[in-house]
Amino acid sequence: MRLILLTVVAATVVGLIAGGTFRDFPSVKLRWWGLAGAVLQFIPSRGATAMVLLLASFAALIAFAIVNVHAPGFGLILAGLALNALVIAVNQGMPVTRHALVASNQTATLDDLIHNGGAKHHLADGGTSLEPLGDVIPLGAPIDQTISIGDICVQLGTAWFIVFAMPRRHPKIAEPETAAT
Repeated sequence: MRLILLTVVAATVVGLIAGGTFRDFPSVKLRWWGLAGAVLQFIPSRGATAMVLLLASFAALIAFAIVNVHAPGFGLILAGLALNALVIAVNQGMPVTRHALVASNQTATLDDLIHNGGAKHHLADGGTSLEPLGDVIPLGAPIDQTISIGDICVQLGTAWFIVFAMPRRHPKIAEPETAAT
């Protein structure tokens, strides 16, 4: 969650520095209905129900990205969502490596995965398919999160959208003075 907040704040700052404004943001019209799929990821559940909700969430988010692919950054968002959905579907959850958890200061999460398993994540092992697409990239303090290549694509696409969907301020052009006759 910290990473997306950092991405939004950084992209907003870059957009403002580049002459953007929040007046009429976003300047590109989006179809928002599919974004509701993100809510499914926050419904507490375990087992098969958790996996069904997670995959339904990705289906809705991918549909959201497809109908908005005309907007800046949405091709990259779509690619990232598809990569994450693929690795999750193949492994029945997002695999996360022990190394990434330790390097991102999440030893409590590592212990929890070892002892209790995870609802949506699981510890990668010898049977993990497509492991390089899982949460294998550690981000240390202050973010303390593991991410995937798909997550990187989604973050970069989100930043791209924010920066380029900010309408640009147009400098006021002074009216020429007319000579009094």
